[in-house]
Amino acid sequence: MKKSKLTVIIALIVAGVIAVTGCIVLGVYNGFLKPQSFNDYIIPVSGFGTGYFRHCYEELNDNEKKLYSIVLPQLYEHSEKIEVPQLVDGNLSSVLKALSYDNPDLLCLGLSCNVYQSGQKYFFEAEYSVDAQTYKSQLQQAKDIAQVIVDGASQFTSVYEKEKYVHDYIVNHCTYIEPTESPNANTIYGCLVEGRAACEGYSRAFQFVLNMLDIDNRIVTGEGASDGVNFIPHMWNLVYLNGKGYFVDVTWNDPKGEGSVLTHNYFNLNTKEILVKHRSIADVIPLCTDKEYNYFEYEGLYLETGSGEAFKSAVSNAVHTAKYKNQTSVEFKFSDGAVLAQAKNTLFNTGAIYEIFTQAGIVSSAGNNQVYYMTDESINTICIFF
Repeated sequence: MKKSKLTVIIALIVAGVIAVTGCIVLGVYNGFLKPQSFNDYIIPVSGFGTGYFRHCYEELNDNEKKLYSIVLPQLYEHSEKIEVPQLVDGNLSSVLKALSYDNPDLLCLGLSCNVYQSGQKYFFEAEYSVDAQTYKSQLQQAKDIAQVIVDGASQFTSVYEKEKYVHDYIVNHCTYIEPTESPNANTIYGCLVEGRAACEGYSRAFQFVLNMLDIDNRIVTGEGASDGVNFIPHMWNLVYLNGKGYFVDVTWNDPKGEGSVLTHNYFNLNTKEILVKHRSIADVIPLCTDKEYNYFEYEGLYLETGSGEAFKSAVSNAVHTAKYKNQTSVEFKFSDGAVLAQAKNTLFNTGAIYEIFTQAGIVSSAGNNQVYYMTDESINTICIFF
């Protein structure tokens, strides 16, 4: 009998390139899955205490969820051919996307898959980006680094502080590269172990470690425009703290070309704030309105005035606190562009920043007039370096 073959190629476009790079694995099929009944599959764990928050799985229809559940355990075993039920009333691309986006530890999963019929049976063929031995080695190394981060974050009791610790660790230990510069740029291995990653690697690593800390989160794919005009494919995160959602763009808090800069411009933003320079592919971004855990709000660095003694006192207190914590910069967010301009004038044109730095022991005298700072006028923030 002639074998008919249905091939479905799914391209997950993020970060300006294919979301998960991969190559076709040639060789003998292994790891056959022959379930007694397709109704005997195990529903994948998700939620608090499980190590996974499978939001994409929950968005699938019943037939897609069944295929996801049957295939998932075999992907971890690097199976190349998996017997599956016929996918009726379902979309294979939705299943592959969910498998990829829910499971950052599946760093071996390639960008495409096949479903074909042989006789009366249907089979799922996975494409892998690395071989089984390499996958196991890379995953274990990534887990080891992730555990170091988890141990460090566990010193805090606040969920905000734990989240921030993970964010800061990744920014301080990873350097942004273009997706084409490394085969691991889009994986947790590239970010956590090699310390070189594109936006997808940053986002997946952040997701992976937050999962280990039992902090609900998910990946968001869409487009971003650092200049506010030219949008390109991009990936970031949505984090839920005490049931309320916040957007985090770890990549953009580690600006390319700025050296070892750590910023928090895109740490725990609401929907209105994230949409200034981000948009999802389908223009569907959850409505998040809370500001409690926004970095600037939580740290007392959101200011509604850029002049006067109250303003100078706020800046002085923030500088002293940052120095006490051995930080090398301090950040502020202002209520609007006019207040930001006013603050820049007060700090740098009238010389207030030199007085503040002298009092804090950062400069020996007001005669030292080299103070470096950067602003993002689209979101009204300023970062001043010590």
